[in-house]
Amino acid sequence: MSLYDLHDATLNDMEGEGFAYSEKTVYGKAYKGVFFGEDEEQIEDLADEEDDANFEGILYDRSREREKSFSVEITDVVSTPSGERADFVATEKP
Repeated sequence: MSLYDLHDATLNDMEGEGFAYSEKTVYGKAYKGVFFGEDEEQIEDLADEEDDANFEGILYDRSREREKSFSVEITDVVSTPSGERADFVATEKP
């Protein structure tokens, strides 16, 4: 698996860094990603909400790198030295 670079991104208008990438699965292509933000409470609230969040940032798809905006579901939140990390999966095709 190749490594991806962090880029400026937003998650529901919260600024931070992150990226999304495509991954082949037995069900077709899935879109996953990661977002790093400073506000632990706000990221936790997004993870607990029923509504999808909106990710805006770089999507790596095959050999292309594009700026995209799409709905995501936050699957996990982890505290790291560089801030709160939110893992997500796309709920719509970007």
